[in-house]
Amino acid sequence: MAIRPAVPPAAGGTAFPVRTDGPGHQEQHARSQDAPSEGAPYAHGPGRPNVPEVAVVLNQRIIARESLDSSVPAALKLKKRIKRFALDNELDHLPIGDIVSVALDEWLTARGF
Repeated sequence: MAIRPAVPPAAGGTAFPVRTDGPGHQEQHARSQDAPSEGAPYAHGPGRPNVPEVAVVLNQRIIARESLDSSVPAALKLKKRIKRFALDNELDHLPIGDIVSVALDEWLTARGF
């Protein structure tokens, strides 16, 4: 699984990171930069705590896991897109927990947590 470096959030921004390299995303990104952030900005943490890098953990043969239950917006059609990805790439098993781990680790690390 390829892991890209985390991109630090914009100073004082409260928006979730958005991809800006695809069609239609430039306009959304431009709007988020023009409009002032609503509400208080996220507090920036003291730095990444003493935890191993996500790639080191995910490459272990046996991994102790904990449940992280969450609802996601239905409009994103994530379940359908995940299934399509698995089918198109001829994957029998897609490690959704590993994908979520990488995404959350990058997001938290970029914010100093």
